[in-house]
Amino acid sequence: MAERIPVCESKTATTPDDFPMGWYSVARSHELQVGEVKRVYAFERELALYRSRSGVAVVQDAFCPHLGAHLGVEGRVVGETLACPFHGWRFDNSGKCVEIPYCDEIPDRARIRMWPTDEANGEIYMWYHPENTAPQYELPRISELDDEQWTPARMAEFEVPAHIQDIAENTCDPVHFQYVHRQLETPASEVTIDDDGRRLYLRADARHTARPHMLNVTLHQPGLALVRTSYAPEAEMIVYNSAQPIDAHTTLLRWSLSVRREIEDLAGDEVIRGILDGIKQDYPIWANKVHRRRPLFCKEDHTLVTYRKWVRQFYPVAAEA
Repeated sequence: MAERIPVCESKTATTPDDFPMGWYSVARSHELQVGEVKRVYAFERELALYRSRSGVAVVQDAFCPHLGAHLGVEGRVVGETLACPFHGWRFDNSGKCVEIPYCDEIPDRARIRMWPTDEANGEIYMWYHPENTAPQYELPRISELDDEQWTPARMAEFEVPAHIQDIAENTCDPVHFQYVHRQLETPASEVTIDDDGRRLYLRADARHTARPHMLNVTLHQPGLALVRTSYAPEAEMIVYNSAQPIDAHTTLLRWSLSVRREIEDLAGDEVIRGILDGIKQDYPIWANKVHRRRPLFCKEDHTLVTYRKWVRQFYPVAAEA
């Protein structure tokens, strides 16, 4: 009997079992005012985000342990606490219930899971770990975003139908620039990793292309990358990419783009538009590809092989073989 055709890979090629640990953006700083409460969906979880009266951003699980009301919907900031809209139970930024308006005795189990939160680079971040452990490294600070020698950041957001790991993998795929982004050739590229193994760097030499430049990328983790393009001394652009994984198949990308003041009027708007247009070329690939857990690499795919080995460290229980 002839062997039956296997089920289509779109049904069987699944994404990694979890999200990689790390710092992930959940909002722009200017989007959350003092006393404001927002509903956030990330990591296939409902979350509540608020800014306390002292200005501290807080991320916590959304549902009140009392009767399950969503604290991110009509919840109310009271000092440094968040009050449930249903019965007024108040929780501090450690997750502990500190007041029940109609009862003097607070049950010991009246707590909510909190997520470590930090704020920098014009964004609010939460630390994700599948076991909800403390952060294992600090959130990177991008000095150019506060430097007067650089233009104020141009901001853009894209919702991409892909797992965060696949999106980050693009950074270590110089060949795709020739075929997806229509560059005339693939620039000579190398990937290196910090001595401690945590950061990954890609350097691409495109000085012989139609628009000569050097590309230097720092991947702090999947979902946090700084892309620096140098056209000449003091003629540089940065693109800072941060991500909010929504679910296994959807990621919200937040981009901040800036150029050196020296080229602001000469070419600043043009190069920024070019970068923003580039994601329109990536989108059809991401939207229609499958995730290969064990991809078939060729000899020249060394940058991608390095990335796949590097990314494993961000899965406490390895999702990749």
